[in-house]
Amino acid sequence: MMRLGFLIYLVLSSWCATAQKAKTPLFKNGDKVCFIGNSITNSGEFYNFIYLYYATRYPQEQLQFINCGISGDVAAGVLKRMDKDILIHQPNWTVLMVGMNDVRRNLYTTEASKKTGIENERTKVLNTYRNNTEDIVKILGSKSKVILQKPTIYDQTAVLKAANDFGVNDALGKCADQVQKLSDKYNTKLVDYRTIMNQVNSQLQQDNPAATIIGPDRIHPASPGHLLMAYQFLKSTGSSRYVSKIIIEKNLYQSNERSLNCEINNLKTEPDGISFRCLENSLPFPVRPEAMEALGWIPFTEDLNQQILQVSDVKAGNYDLQIDGRLVASYSSEELEKGINLSLLKATPQYQQALKVMNLCMNLRKHESLLRSLKFVEIGHLEDLKIRTDTAQIKQFLDDRLKKYENSGHYSYYKTQFQKYLLNKPREERTEKQMESIRNEIYQVNKPVPHVFKLVKKS
Repeated sequence: MMRLGFLIYLVLSSWCATAQKAKTPLFKNGDKVCFIGNSITNSGEFYNFIYLYYATRYPQEQLQFINCGISGDVAAGVLKRMDKDILIHQPNWTVLMVGMNDVRRNLYTTEASKKTGIENERTKVLNTYRNNTEDIVKILGSKSKVILQKPTIYDQTAVLKAANDFGVNDALGKCADQVQKLSDKYNTKLVDYRTIMNQVNSQLQQDNPAATIIGPDRIHPASPGHLLMAYQFLKSTGSSRYVSKIIIEKNLYQSNERSLNCEINNLKTEPDGISFRCLENSLPFPVRPEAMEALGWIPFTEDLNQQILQVSDVKAGNYDLQIDGRLVASYSSEELEKGINLSLLKATPQYQQALKVMNLCMNLRKHESLLRSLKFVEIGHLEDLKIRTDTAQIKQFLDDRLKKYENSGHYSYYKTQFQKYLLNKPREERTEKQMESIRNEIYQVNKPVPHVFKLVKKS
């Protein structure tokens, strides 16, 4: 038996309440958001996580995130491709991060560090970075709302096999300072990756000198590092902590102010517990296995993925939680009174629905990567070829260009990129249509549906 006060209001099975809504999102329905940068942006992973967050947290806000990253790019390169690769999309938001290549890491090799006048050369490239980045901000600010991102770190402290160009991370710190000043000057939003990445990296390396949130090349973050970046971006731009808060308590029939982002109805007693119907306005954020390690570094779940079910005034004991007739977990009355986070339960229908959204987002990223590999070749290597209608002519042009790299460590990389271009260029239009289809599907699959919750007391 349940306590009398709880039973009295549960019998009002026709009762319905709409909870307060979640925090208003930064990006809203119809927004086009261009992410601009080098290979770290080009990989598309951190902002694919951000896109997934928006698709699950704000399913009514249909957005278009556009990859405008180019591997190896610098601020001067962004200026050069501004019209044909960025503003052509007519974004109303632009998100910029450059610096990793602007500092010219070759100025920090052991040999370069011994050169006379090296400090002057390093200062010169940083001044160029400052001037070019300011020019970018002026242009973007005249066309869109701007978010500046301090560049990610170069790991010069981990014990790794990769050569350590010591001083690169310090140079990136100077870039970060310049970005801070530009943000203050032009009143932009700002995301500081540098501080949190340095802090987490330092903590990891206290226990394991070989640990790193960056990949083995010291430059490119792996999946956990990209989730950390997404966390920092979302926190810095005021994103909502809660998927929903489902609060069931004695005075609920009088006030539903404590519940959040959901509608509750059909609340009633059962011989062995309670049941109710709930429509949440959001889905939980599913974390890919490859990125799961980051959850041990940052309070992502605590800060950004709270899907709370809290049930007060039930009789002491243990309860099975069923959703749509399926057992998902068991809890004590004390745990229910304190509140449980449903986002941690992968068996819920809400989480399973969110996984479908995640898979679509990953598929979108794969198609987008193909298009960016085409832009990489066209912008970086085909600028001097004015007529590009003859495939044989393009192939010959790229074969000749490849000869420049025969004695460099980048020969295999460019050979692969040129081969991919010749293979995928004929598929460009089809790929664009597939991406549009995937975007539309995301905003069909991501719409929350009502679920029936039932708590059954164990004997």
